[in-house]
Order: sequence, then C-alpha cells, then structure tokens
Amino acid sequence: MKILKIISINLLLVFIILLIGEICCLVSGYKFQQQFIKDKYETIKYLFSRYTTDLCTEYYDVPNNKMRPIEGKFFKKNPIILFGCSVTYGNKLADNENFSGTLSKLTKRPVYNMAGDGWTFAHMLKNLQTNKTIENINPDYIIYTFITDQKRRLFFFQGWPHDTGLYLRYEFDKNHNLVEIIPHNNIFWRSYLVKTIQYKIQENKIANEQKTDELMLKILSESTKIMKNRYPNAKLIMLLYSDADCKKGERDIYPNNQFLTDYEEKAIKDIGFKIVNIEKEMGFPPCTSEYKVDNHHPSAKFWNEFTPKLVRKFNM
Repeated sequence: MKILKIISINLLLVFIILLIGEICCLVSGYKFQQQFIKDKYETIKYLFSRYTTDLCTEYYDVPNNKMRPIEGKFFKKNPIILFGCSVTYGNKLADNENFSGTLSKLTKRPVYNMAGDGWTFAHMLKNLQTNKTIENINPDYIIYTFITDQKRRLFFFQGWPHDTGLYLRYEFDKNHNLVEIIPHNNIFWRSYLVKTIQYKIQENKIANEQKTDELMLKILSESTKIMKNRYPNAKLIMLLYSDADCKKGERDIYPNNQFLTDYEEKAIKDIGFKIVNIEKEMGFPPCTSEYKVDNHHPSAKFWNEFTPKLVRKFNM
C-alpha cells in the first residue's frame, strides 16, 4: 500500500507539472495570436480549437474549398497564377482588395490565387502536382511572393508551437530525391506542450545542419520543371516582400533588406525567375500601419500602390 501511495503521489506530481507546462504554452500562444486576432474571445476560441481539430487537414492539405475564387474569369486574355502564403492570399482583405483582385482589375486577366495561410514552396509544388484547377490553363505569368519566414517553415510541421494546423513538408531521401513527409496524427499532437517540445527539438536540429537552402532550391527547381513543361510561355516572377513591423524594429532582422543570400538569388535566377524587390520598386519600406492590416500582412492600400508598378514593369 505504501508503494502504491508513493506511485500515486508521483503520478499526480507529474500530471500537475505537465498541466502547468500546457497552461504556460497556451498563455504564450494567446499572446502570439493576439497580434492577428484582436478579439480576446475569438483568440481563446481559436486556441482551444486545437484540442478538437484534426491537425492533418488545416494547413497540410491543399484544399480547393479554402482557395480564393478565380478573379476575372470572364476576361479573355491569358491568365495569371499566384503562389505564396497569407501575404498573397490576402489575410483580412476582401476578394477585390487583395493581390489577385487588384491584379485582375488592372490587367483584365483571370487570376488564380493558389496561396494559403502559412504556405511555402512546398504547397506550390503540391498544387502543381495535384490541383486540377490550374492543370489545363495557359498562363502568361506565374508569380510567387516570398517572405523570409517561408524558408524556416519548410522544416517544421507547424509554423509555431501554438498553430492549430500542420504544414506540408518534404525531405531528401538517400538518393537526394524529394519525399513527402506524412505527420503522425494522434491525440498528443493536440497538446501545446508536446508541440513546443517537438518544435524546439526540430529547431536545434536545423541549427546544426548545413546548407538548409538546398531544400528550398530543390523544391523550387522541381516546381519549375513542371511549370516549364506545362506552361512553356509563362514568365516566372518572384516578389520579395518584407513582413517586418517597422514599429517593433523588426527591419533589423533583414540587414539591407537581404531576403536571400547571394547564392540563393543567383540559383533562383538560373532556375528561370525574375526577382522583384518590392521595397525597391516602391521606393520606400511599405511597413507602416497604412500599408499593413496587422503587424505583418499587406493592406489594400499597399496592393493599390504596388500592383500598378508591377503591371507596368512586365507589360501585363
């Protein structure tokens, strides 16, 4: 009986420690999500949805039902395809206010917005491989909007420990071919504490690896092979967008606005992309509140000012 009592007390202590850890991670997630979800009730509702959500569906899949509608599909000119993350998708913007809506109005072209929240080059490859919506069209332009955080996302199943979904991931096999990594979906993945521990382990692993740019460039190269074969006349453009918050001094993260290393930039150009630095095109850093809907995502004013410059630059 004495041994049983000791075991019971120890189990209770372990449970209490784990519970405290879970609560601490939940509080951390609340503070982070308040940047994007200002309403306190909605933030709490979003965070607690983790405990009842199938984690393998929200970000991991490439769901057509979460895509923006095709803008200007009645226009007769050849279309434009957009890839990217929430910047391209247009978080907190209406369909006619985001990049695809603005671009379609200016070019009088159909625009397919194939971007999603937290997405990366991996989702572009997956879309090109599986999405029937863009299989039989003939685009004149394909535009990918890049932010620096997309490189980091390629190595994680979740953007941050307190995200509610899992990311699509690829890794190299022993023959240096890309293989899709399927996450384990079990109840433990719904714990913020478990996800935080897993995230930190992966973070340390990446810090000790060499040439992490290889994965990004391999995924981009495989995507480009499909695009050049399927859309031989399409011009490939990569936009470099800074999601830094000027108020917080986050621009210090990107010295001289260097989104890519010299090696990466040369490799991307060699693959076939024209690179456009948005800040240079604008002539100033568009990171003040009038150009953002929150700390990171562009506003309708941003797209209204930048998109005409892009259209003129490439004679769209």
